[in-house]
Amino acid sequence: MIKKVSILVMVLFVLSMTAAAASNFLNSDIPEEVLPENHADYQLQYSIIIENQDDGDILKTQPDGDERKIGNVLVPADSTYTASDGFWAAQFSRSIFDSSANVTATAVNAMHIRVAPDDMYDPKEAQKGRDEVWKPQLISLLPDREYNKAGPGPHPGRISTDIPGGSELFGGTASAYVGSPVYYLNDDGEWIDMEDYYQINSIDSAPDRIKIDVHKPSTDQGSPTSIVFENEENGDVTLNYGSDYSKTIATVLQRVEGTGRFGGSEYADTGFVRANHGGVLDLSTSPYVGFTWDIELMGGFQIIPANHAVYSRHFLDLNYIDRPQYMVIAHTGAEKDDLLNPVYFDEDDGLSYDPHFEAVAPVFANYIKPKHVTTHDMVSPNANLNAIPENTIKGQSTRFEFSFDDGETWHEPEPAAGTFDDNLIDVTHIKVHLLY
Repeated sequence: MIKKVSILVMVLFVLSMTAAAASNFLNSDIPEEVLPENHADYQLQYSIIIENQDDGDILKTQPDGDERKIGNVLVPADSTYTASDGFWAAQFSRSIFDSSANVTATAVNAMHIRVAPDDMYDPKEAQKGRDEVWKPQLISLLPDREYNKAGPGPHPGRISTDIPGGSELFGGTASAYVGSPVYYLNDDGEWIDMEDYYQINSIDSAPDRIKIDVHKPSTDQGSPTSIVFENEENGDVTLNYGSDYSKTIATVLQRVEGTGRFGGSEYADTGFVRANHGGVLDLSTSPYVGFTWDIELMGGFQIIPANHAVYSRHFLDLNYIDRPQYMVIAHTGAEKDDLLNPVYFDEDDGLSYDPHFEAVAPVFANYIKPKHVTTHDMVSPNANLNAIPENTIKGQSTRFEFSFDDGETWHEPEPAAGTFDDNLIDVTHIKVHLLY
């Protein structure tokens, strides 16, 4: 196992039990309630290796060296691209080993890798406006057919694969967490942190070999088994461990009451995780349909951290506040009023919500990956799949349930595609099961 916390940090933590963890933000702390989850132990589960070339292999490799091909590269990336304002959260995340090169978003319809620059997000500069903030450079992996959805291309920085959305790399048995570290193979045959590549190479290039390491997190209590969101203003967000240990880690500022047409949910079945990044946990309520142009077949809702909601509303013209398809959460004891305050950062008071939850484990980094495992995933590659019913293996899948009676009983969500403002009005609690 690999311990993330250095000896120096451990000493400081012993000296001051209220000391804050190092943060992806400047001038803000990680909530004390989740310090253990953000200074976890990490055990390598597997690696994803991408041969970034025409007809290159995409492999899943185990720590013991066992290797399985999971797909092919159809169109390689020969450069990076600049993240848009619509993906503002790409600036937030860092790897579990504090590198800027990391999986900044994991989803059933894409995997986005942040590769440069080696810089930290500064809310003081962000308060001056979107044009004052650097933008990260990305390389994205896309499922079969998604590459051409935005037009015939070329699309710089995008790797097109033949892997169907919702499977393997994209929400199957080979998905990754936000914060998973990313490496490239250098000329000496060594895997080196990807941020080093772009210190010596142009962002108009891309390495021939890319590796993503996927680690299982654990604390002294083990690995968390679920997160429960109390669906009401001032409700609790509770982290549960299998050891019967639980704790309140956040406060709900805005309840969710409806579902909307979130792109990508067509690749996630009802009741499964659609996406996770530093600014969102996206949960699907629509059935799996696969590739489609029909937005009325998409459906789900999102959980957003407070500072991201504030900045998006007041600086990016992206509003999640007072919209029924979005839950907003913040540190324990936070109040809703500041969501409407356009002062995102103040010299004296810091961020609008401080300590912050953006790109902070366990909700917005390191612990949640789309993972839908079926009986077809567990059989031999040579098996006749037509003779084997494809059923979900719930005990190995990252999914969620609803309660309508304050957590007394739990129910799988009813399928809902399209936009509704009140179809979740009676939901009192949402439980996300964590599977690794």
